[in-house]
Amino acid sequence: MNERQNGRPQIAAGTEHIQPDPVAAAYDKLKAALADGRDDLEARSILQDALPAAVDAAAPAPTGPDIAEGLRSDNDAARQQAKSRIRQLLNPGPALANVLTDHSPNPPPVSWLVKDWMPDATLSVLTGAGGAGKSRIALQLAVAVATGAERFIQTESGAVMLSGPKAPALLAAGPVVFAAWETRLLAWQNRLAAVCGRGADRAERVRQLTGQLHYVNMRPEGGLWGAAQGAHTSTTGYWLDGGDALLNYAAAARARLLIIDPLAAAFVQNENDRALVRAFLSALDQWAEDHNCAVLIISHPPKGDSAQSGSTDWRNGVQAVWTLETAAVTDKETKKTVSAPSGERILQVDKLNEGAPPNPVYLKFIEGRFAEVEKPPSQNMNPQGRQSDNNDPRRREVTNDV
Repeated sequence: MNERQNGRPQIAAGTEHIQPDPVAAAYDKLKAALADGRDDLEARSILQDALPAAVDAAAPAPTGPDIAEGLRSDNDAARQQAKSRIRQLLNPGPALANVLTDHSPNPPPVSWLVKDWMPDATLSVLTGAGGAGKSRIALQLAVAVATGAERFIQTESGAVMLSGPKAPALLAAGPVVFAAWETRLLAWQNRLAAVCGRGADRAERVRQLTGQLHYVNMRPEGGLWGAAQGAHTSTTGYWLDGGDALLNYAAAARARLLIIDPLAAAFVQNENDRALVRAFLSALDQWAEDHNCAVLIISHPPKGDSAQSGSTDWRNGVQAVWTLETAAVTDKETKKTVSAPSGERILQVDKLNEGAPPNPVYLKFIEGRFAEVEKPPSQNMNPQGRQSDNNDPRRREVTNDV
């Protein structure tokens, strides 16, 4: 087993294996040849055989010795440059291949994965304090997309929505890949079971998810994007082996949604460096467009704040930013703003490039999943921040482990 195969992310049981991409295959073949002591001329011959697309009158001839030297190097950056050269040979063409000179007077409208909340085939970020429920909401979205549901947030059973439900509708369905660094498989499976409901409904939803929702344990693999081994984190980054493997897997699965949970584990560089952040987001956004797959990145804020941490480009470089926070109410007596006593959350679009942000949605954690509720009204509070009427049957305790 070669080093790339041995370093693949662990996929949940029952998930199909995928073949390596052409760049990975060419790289492995060349490296194996060089390890056996073959010379550069033979490496060049292997390169020409492995990359027939490069043997073209319009493409430069493969430079086997140069690439072979890079593959022999102990320097990660040199090896990465060799891989990049292989990729260039696979995709010959003009340097500016995306120039548009023919403009349509009636271009198609922007497509949405989640209506007016998440544009399709691009990047969105979900941020909020630890314990707010970001991973749970993301899992609810994953289940809804994978099963073709109309919404990922339902109305609380028996609730009367005076102003009508505000939870957004889903406009796309298909396979989902959930890349997890923090949530172990057993915990993730228990959350999934809760999100899928009870009894026969749960069994049917789980059946629908087979082959459609893919859990990928990324903890053994490390980050997606980072600097060369031994280099300072402020140096130029690139897709690490784990990033290549995950994106190849998502592409082979024809994923319509890729969830990255959390950003801090995926981006192994200085999150405050604007240039490094933008390079990563640009590369990921291009992948999303090329593969028609929306990407939701879950991000932790700095302590004491719900805003996006790090460089402002985490906000500027994506199409939509969602925030999930504890809802606030006004104490009628003191006029102070305090947390909602029943643990309601507020989910809202804090930034949207394609139009005005929609109305927020108020949520309550009920039986393992979030449901939509009315906005909590201003209330009389006791000194501990609780409702004066502690016998109110509407009160529910909210766990932080969401």
